[in-house]
Amino acid sequence: MRSKLFCLLFLAGVVYAGEGHNHEAAIEPAPHGGILRDSPPYKVELVLNNDNAKIYVYDKNLNPVPNSELGSTAVGALAFPKERKKREVIFKLSESAYEGEMPGISAVHRYDLHVDITIDGKKVIGDFGVDNIH
Repeated sequence: MRSKLFCLLFLAGVVYAGEGHNHEAAIEPAPHGGILRDSPPYKVELVLNNDNAKIYVYDKNLNPVPNSELGSTAVGALAFPKERKKREVIFKLSESAYEGEMPGISAVHRYDLHVDITIDGKKVIGDFGVDNIH
């Protein structure tokens, strides 16, 4: 009886821990070769080129979301493992993606980036918890 109760409590904890943001990669390959994440009901892709970053926003079928539905900026919170304070990163909407600079990102192997994106008047979180050791 005690083992059944323990299993039930353990499973409840696992289910509860799954709430909130999503570090899981999307199933599909990323259209621009970046890191694709599910941000229901959307998908977001992070593409890094040295310290420059682009974030592409797609619907659930990987069709680009029109700029007319996107906010003009997206605000990110970037954390490196050895730093306690998160850095704010501002991404500005260009023709095809949000663009911004993340100084130091090319020199680290692990980072956590949460980006608040406004899509059709609603806030969506792009969650990129990354361990990019090659």
